[in-house]
Amino acid sequence: MHVISVSNQKGGCGKTTTAVNLAASFASLGKRTLLIDLDPQAHASFALGVRAGRPESMYHVLTGQADKRKFLENIIVSVSPDLDLAPSHILLSTIEQEFTNKEEAVLRLHEVLSCLAFPYEMVVIDCAPSLGFLTFNALRAADTVIVPIELSSFSLMGVSKLLSMIELLRVKLSHSPKVYALATMVDMRTLFSQHMFGEIRKTFVRGVFDASIRAGIAVRESQAKGQSLFQYKPESKPAQDYVQLAQEIISKIPLPENENGTGRSIGFMQHLKDFILKTQTAKEVHLVGDFNNWNVSQNSLLWQKEEGVWQKRLMLQKGRHRYKYVVDGEWITDPGNSLCEPNPYGGVDSVLEVE
Repeated sequence: MHVISVSNQKGGCGKTTTAVNLAASFASLGKRTLLIDLDPQAHASFALGVRAGRPESMYHVLTGQADKRKFLENIIVSVSPDLDLAPSHILLSTIEQEFTNKEEAVLRLHEVLSCLAFPYEMVVIDCAPSLGFLTFNALRAADTVIVPIELSSFSLMGVSKLLSMIELLRVKLSHSPKVYALATMVDMRTLFSQHMFGEIRKTFVRGVFDASIRAGIAVRESQAKGQSLFQYKPESKPAQDYVQLAQEIISKIPLPENENGTGRSIGFMQHLKDFILKTQTAKEVHLVGDFNNWNVSQNSLLWQKEEGVWQKRLMLQKGRHRYKYVVDGEWITDPGNSLCEPNPYGGVDSVLEVE
């Protein structure tokens, strides 16, 4: 699975248009794709015909309130063959307040995607037009960051702040996504457009896509219809440009380690497992095992689905897995699993067979 965040805090640069139609382009090329709308304005959702007011959205996936939390799989909407959408909602604008002073908050989306049950090949994230909590989450989750830049006098305004945030990710979290600029709303017949394209190349050096997106009325018309360009007018020039962009990205990205020689994700060979522990007195519960090197960390935490019920969802490879729960510091076997085996340290581990 390759994760792409489309980000630029400057409005009117084609950010949402790019996220929507790049995702649709991947799908048109046979790549199973998920578009995540992480903008509280929900423009990407609207552009694909999902109107505001849906009861479940990305807010419910990211929220820290256990009684409202949903798995990402529970909110996904099917848009077309090979293209799904995780819609947004205005409630997303309040979520940063829930994670104030919580360092692990920047990992929320990354953790959600690491446990995603559906085996997508491409994930495209439409970021909020800001450099706050949601955008930082998207950048941390991303393997590649696309910065759409329209060829205007103010095209590079604010880009340095985004690049500084990505550098902060590298320094603080040792995460360095590839960054590429994408020229949008292009009319290369004018000398000014040619000049601005040269300025973009000076800023991003080699990190500029060869593909660029031409201006066209079909973009606005498709948005008004609640359709991607490939549903509305696939023969239009912008649609052709987005296919070229998708093909260029596919040619640039390396085959991820979790894929086999066919290019299809071995996620199809993985299995979803829900771990549930019932305990009324626990304050903190972790799940550790050979699948995470027995490491107790923020990533191993279970969340309290309801009073006394703790839950975590993992994708596990086929085979035999040993594991334990850590309840307020005490390591215990799974009371809901009778299959246990001695370990080399004189204790006992729970054992799970994944077929």
